Amino acid sequence: MLYLFHGLDTRKSAEKAHSLVGSLRIKRPDAAFVAVDADHWSVSTIEEHLGGQGLFSNKYIVFLDRVTENPDAGEKIVDLIPAMNESANIFIVLEGKLSAELKKAFEKHAEKTVESDGVSVTGKKDFNIFALADALGARDSFKVWSIYRTALESSNEAESIVGTLFWQVKSMVLAAKAKNAAEAGLNPFVYAKSKRYAANFSDGELRRLLKELIVLYHEGHRGTVDLEMGVERVLLSIGRKMR
Repeated sequence: MLYLFHGLDTRKSAEKAHSLVGSLRIKRPDAAFVAVDADHWSVSTIEEHLGGQGLFSNKYIVFLDRVTENPDAGEKIVDLIPAMNESANIFIVLEGKLSAELKKAFEKHAEKTVESDGVSVTGKKDFNIFALADALGARDSFKVWSIYRTALESSNEAESIVGTLFWQVKSMVLAAKAKNAAEAGLNPFVYAKSKRYAANFSDGELRRLLKELIVLYHEGHRGTVDLEMGVERVLLSIGRKMR
């Protein structure tokens, strides 16, 4: 299944794409998450996830973050669009302004396309949600809190942020107990990074953090806690030993 978010208003497109990613990562906890950007693009990376499934997961959620900024991707991805939509895995594509050929191909085959017109906010860079996950993995409580505040100021929803944090922690849990990426059911790049980050936490701390995020997400949806404040509390707690 394939979803496309694109348009001149890159900030709004990014917000919508990250919101969907966050929701899916909570709703489908058995699905492995893979993020691909222009620097790590390759045809084989996409083909690998068209029908493959992780060792410990039933499906993949694949986030393609402006891969067509890589000229090679811009030329070759058009041939992969039908297969991505027919795949049992979920592909979420975030792009800026598309060429007429790519736009036509996506609109013909994608399950859903969302175009955000208008002008992006001048002087502001689109927020990189993965910087938040990296700060969490590094166990830098001040940095992760600072990036979190920036995320909120950039109009990112707390729900999508929880999804990103949840999958960072889950990736660390999987990587910590696995000997290699295949055993963990993770992309090799994600596995290597998660393995390194996992060393900053004990196994008990990771599992407690994972549980906290799951509970926080569901209580936030029920309205029993303020989700924004709850996330902030959890992030500030990682700088000290978790009990």
